Amino acid sequence: MEPDQIRIIARFLAERPRQPENIAFVSGADGQFAGNVKYLFLHFARHVPQCKSVFVTTSPDVPRALRGLGLAAACFPSQDALEALARASVVVADGFQYREKGMAVFAIGAKTVQLWHGVGFKKIGFVEAETSLDLPPERRTYLREMYSGYDAVVSTSPFYTEHLFKTSFGAREIWETGYPRNDVLVRPVAKDDLVGCDLEGYARVRVLGKRFRLCLYAPTFRDDSGDFFLRGPLCFESLSRFLEREGMVLFLKMHAFTEARLGSEFTNIQVIDHASDVYPLLPHFSCLITDYSSIYMDYLHLDRPVVFFPFDRDDYASRMREFQFDYDAMTPGPKCFTQDDLERALVRAATDPEADRARRREVRDLAFSHHDGRACWRVAEHILRLAATV
Repeated sequence: MEPDQIRIIARFLAERPRQPENIAFVSGADGQFAGNVKYLFLHFARHVPQCKSVFVTTSPDVPRALRGLGLAAACFPSQDALEALARASVVVADGFQYREKGMAVFAIGAKTVQLWHGVGFKKIGFVEAETSLDLPPERRTYLREMYSGYDAVVSTSPFYTEHLFKTSFGAREIWETGYPRNDVLVRPVAKDDLVGCDLEGYARVRVLGKRFRLCLYAPTFRDDSGDFFLRGPLCFESLSRFLEREGMVLFLKMHAFTEARLGSEFTNIQVIDHASDVYPLLPHFSCLITDYSSIYMDYLHLDRPVVFFPFDRDDYASRMREFQFDYDAMTPGPKCFTQDDLERALVRAATDPEADRARRREVRDLAFSHHDGRACWRVAEHILRLAATV
């Protein structure tokens, strides 16, 4: 940044003192309205009226949708977004977008809260920076920088505080509150919860759920390929025939970084927009299929079967993400490596949904201290205390 730019920004910030009641919530990847930051922002809008809460995003569509519901939102780098960041006592994020997109310079002097976006078994942050995998030096530097410098990081349990957040982040405080996004799994879905969701997909889920058993397949991304899914072991023609025989419909929700296109001929294989928020839809599925995504941890709140389909496990762990915890110990459900394995596991989940219940609850309780749908209330209490110190 040029010296003139630095002086202009410094003057801009000096003319706008930070106020304890001003809280800025920063969007996740690609400006989405999703994740922990979405649900905490909605909680503040509903239940913390003494605060001036603004959702700041890089997507122009999100502010239009939120303003239509009477919620404050701004698209960076508009004047409204700069004002919101400059006046905020606390800036809340669940990733690194506010740093990558140039927002962080306008947050100088504010407290920063990192909600993060998942607990699982992969190495992240400082620990990933020391991985034995062949990471370029600039990637290791990026990890050390992005995971540093927070006033607070949100954790979900003592286990993850000690073995993930303390070792992977640089933060003054760690709050064991649980994740705001999990609250929507145990309470009725409100109208504003659906902002950022695939509304057509949501409608299909509700209609088809009256006639069929619904399963969700939510794999994570691969660093080197967006089409790994289509190159995988599934034959969609035979999978479609299996689903028809068993009275099932499979919904596919790819990671936000990945997109898979299937032909419309598979009426019992439906695609949910990969860039949308799937959490209000999760309670409608009787079974979850995943590989290495931490979404399964959140799904454990519903106490329903989880099937693991890590068909490229050795390649993934040796080239893309090193595991911090033992995969088999942390994944309470059958491990499938072929389509036949997967189909047998889906039949088992339908006919004996309690088969792995004890293991599911054991892992759930290790990962989450709270299952009461009040994570937002706990995080909000901490943020109000932090804001009062600015």
